[in-house]
Amino acid sequence: MAETVTPLELFHEIADGSVPEFLDVRNLDEFEASRIEGSRPVPTRNVPVYRVFEDLEEECARTLEGAVVICGQGNGSELVAEEFGDLGRTVRSLEGGTDAWNRLLVPVEITGLPAPVQVWQFQRPAKACLSYVVGVPGERCIIVDPTRQPQPYLDLAAEHGMTVSHVVDTHVHADHISGGPFLAAELGVEYHLPPEDCGGVVPFPNRPLADGDVLDLGSAQVRVMSMHLPGHTPGTIALLVSDAVLLVGDTVFVRGLGRPDLTGQAEELARDLFRSVHERLRPLDPQTIIAPAHWSSSDEINSEGLVVTTLEDVFTATLLNQKAMEKFVEEIVTSLPAAPQTYDTIRLVNAGRIAPPEDEIDILDVGRNQCAASTSLSR
Repeated sequence: MAETVTPLELFHEIADGSVPEFLDVRNLDEFEASRIEGSRPVPTRNVPVYRVFEDLEEECARTLEGAVVICGQGNGSELVAEEFGDLGRTVRSLEGGTDAWNRLLVPVEITGLPAPVQVWQFQRPAKACLSYVVGVPGERCIIVDPTRQPQPYLDLAAEHGMTVSHVVDTHVHADHISGGPFLAAELGVEYHLPPEDCGGVVPFPNRPLADGDVLDLGSAQVRVMSMHLPGHTPGTIALLVSDAVLLVGDTVFVRGLGRPDLTGQAEELARDLFRSVHERLRPLDPQTIIAPAHWSSSDEINSEGLVVTTLEDVFTATLLNQKAMEKFVEEIVTSLPAAPQTYDTIRLVNAGRIAPPEDEIDILDVGRNQCAASTSLSR
């Protein structure tokens, strides 16, 4: 029987630097579509399983002791691990394969906030996506930008005695399928999505958040205030938590800006992005923690395991010191890579315009996000 490692165990081992190597035995197209990545780089080889068995002894010899073998569902990798074990090489198989890794959500608390509010950043390493639970233990909480795997949010809320009162999507996402509408309906709570991102009409129950709206978490001194920040999309909102943390969606990242071209309005939205950053964000406290909806590379994960920055750091970036709007727009628009072909379809799903079969949804919901403009925030 081969040794195995769970996705959560693998997540922590990557962070510890204790994974010597990945041997990914999927076909090349599957490997390139969704690689296993974490907070530290891990040497990776892709050898399709049929080739492993063609040269079993040679591939075994090339594989490092303690390596993790990866396939789609965990069956092929377990078979490889067993055969390598018979040849004297101890490796482990990833339980559930990349299917299980794609569903993994790991909560990391953002500490040092004014009591009694608490904020947890849920990291989805398969897509480098971030979602959040914001709440007061023993009272209420909200879930922001949720994935299709709701149980980790509900488990955390239950652990801290919190009742979910609102579900929020900061914008219509283009890179992954949102779990927001379904989760809100299941819980019987209000859902909030900017209607501007849906062509003005949201076809499922929704209460748009107006600029300055407040979501009460149950304690008078704790507020979550909405802020309209168009740029990545026409309707993007951010949530300012107790004047300490800004859940900013895809407006800015630790090292980048949200790409403005995914709705076909690149130049117009680039101007909106410039105004949002300079007119809405700059007046806030420079020590405001910026909590984005994505990360692009492992070096954006700090020593506490969080993907966050401060507003002060955002405004030391070369690009955001650019005061001339037209120069800013030119730099952003001319640097944009082509968006993945699936992004238009994903946006239509999240806007409630189409409803593909579940197996097609599963396919759309894999692969790393590409929501950042390629012009990074140079330090």
